[in-house]
Parts: sequence; structure tokens; C-alpha cells
Amino acid sequence: WHQLRHPLIFYYGHVACLYINKFRVAGLLTDGVDEYMEQIMETGVDEMSWDDLSKNEMTWPDLREVTEYRRKVYKIVKDVIMEGAWEFPIKIDEPAWAIIMGFEHERIHLETSSVLMRELPAHLVSRPAQFPPYHPSATDGSASRTVSNKMLPVPATKVELGKPRDFPSFGWDNEYGTRSVDVQAFEASQFMITNGEFLEFVKSGG
Repeated sequence: WHQLRHPLIFYYGHVACLYINKFRVAGLLTDGVDEYMEQIMETGVDEMSWDDLSKNEMTWPDLREVTEYRRKVYKIVKDVIMEGAWEFPIKIDEPAWAIIMGFEHERIHLETSSVLMRELPAHLVSRPAQFPPYHPSATDGSASRTVSNKMLPVPATKVELGKPRDFPSFGWDNEYGTRSVDVQAFEASQFMITNGEFLEFVKSGG
């Protein structure tokens, strides 16, 4: 284990913990659910310092404890949503912004946790019964076929980055403001890069 992230049990509780902590900051809740959980699972890894990894030496709560915590948080989040008198679109300075933040934060960790799961030893991972069947290309030999993926020219242009504060959708802090960037001409592949193409890139020293 490279220990560049916390163990999976942290992220299992972290997404629930953020709902509670942000709801309290926003005034949607007065009390927490479990002070200890909401302290140890509050903060993920800060890539700018890495000092948050020091707590990986501790003994983490077991799966049953964290699952029970998540169930309690789920009920609270559901009740807050169902009982609120919300107006739409939800704006950045409104308490309900914390709900949307929780949604977006959870989506991020669904993706990042899947990376950690793919790094686990194969014997620790099982395919969920609810997953759809594999695509036929996984077993019919077509996965070994190469596809022409030519590079297409993209002309130089000016790109406008950022969005205004009143933009009617959720955004993280670093998405706001404006910045103009002159992008030089480049080439991009016609299709998304396949695992096979990336393997060849790695083998060639990339």
C-alpha cells in the first residue's frame, strides 16, 4: 500500500461526515451525530502538505460502526431535504448550498475510491451481483483488435476559464473568477485512449 491516501474505511465514513459538518456550519443542524467520527473523518489528504497522513497509524473504527453511522446520517440528510422549504435555483449564500456540496463531494469520492479499490489485491475484490454483464468484447476476442485512433489538429485559440459567482449551478471555490488563456495549436486523438494504447505508451518509456 503506497499510503498516499487514507484507508478505504476513512472514505466510507468521510462522505457522510461532511454532510453533518457542513450542515452544522450552514445552520441546517445544531448537533452532530458522533463527535469522534466527525473529527477523525473530517479531513482528507491535502496534497500540498501530506501531513494529514500521520493519522493512518491509528486504529480506525470497524466496518459495522461506520455503516451504522452512515445510516444515521442518511436519515438526517433525507429529513433535511424533505422538510426544507427550498427555492430554486439554490444560490451560493443559502443554507441549502451545503446539501448540493454534499452531493458533489460524494460523487468525487465514488470515483476516487474506485481507484483505491482497483489497487487492492485481486482476492479482496469481488464483482457486485447487481453489476450488468460484461460487454461482449471482454470475451469474444475483439478487445485485442486495434482501432485506428489518428491524431486530429486543434487550432490555436483563446480559452475563457471560470464562471461568475451567480452562475446557477454548484461550483467549488477554484471554479469562480475569470481567466483568459492563449492555447497554442496541438493535436488530440480522435477517440478516447484505450488501455492497450496506454500500455504501449508506458512500454515506450512514457
